[in-house]
Amino acid sequence: MRKTCFKNCLCLSLLLLLSWQTASCQTKDEKETRIQLEAFPKIAQSHFNSLPSKVKRIRFYKEVDGEKESFESKFKFKKYWHSVEFDRSGNLEDIEVTVKKRDLPIPILEQIEQYLNERSSKFELVKIQEQYVYGTDIPETNFLNYVLSNRSNLSSNYEMIVAMKTNSSWSLKELTFNHEGQFLNARNLQPDSYEYIMY
Repeated sequence: MRKTCFKNCLCLSLLLLLSWQTASCQTKDEKETRIQLEAFPKIAQSHFNSLPSKVKRIRFYKEVDGEKESFESKFKFKKYWHSVEFDRSGNLEDIEVTVKKRDLPIPILEQIEQYLNERSSKFELVKIQEQYVYGTDIPETNFLNYVLSNRSNLSSNYEMIVAMKTNSSWSLKELTFNHEGQFLNARNLQPDSYEYIMY
């Protein structure tokens, strides 16, 4: 009787642990479809009328990630790729700028690499983005243009796609760190697009 009770408690504990791990590191399964600006939510369309003239190669996309639906615009500005994401109603969520490893301040890079070294035997930074989350009282268009013109003076989160090796096995994760390089959250990614780094 005691053995049965112990086994049941052990199984329950393992199930709780696994469910906690799944919740703390969800899987990202994003599908992206290119669309025209006219298919964007109406309230988001007006933001693109005031973009700087040097914005190049602007594209528009609809994204589905599980049950979440969002809209994103991608363009190049001052040699950096930008993406501007809106929720399904057209409300601005964040602005992301793709940067190189050398663009990160050294103390922040060291903090992030220490985190990764403690959790993997080897890792590769596949993609790095500065992330500017909208959460102010200023109009969305003003916020967008302020980030474009004053990015070097602003603090950002850092969203990274990282290939991590643990126990001889590679996995691909999307990790987010705050402006000080402290870990915020993680999601597992499908490795299809990054097989070249899984060796």
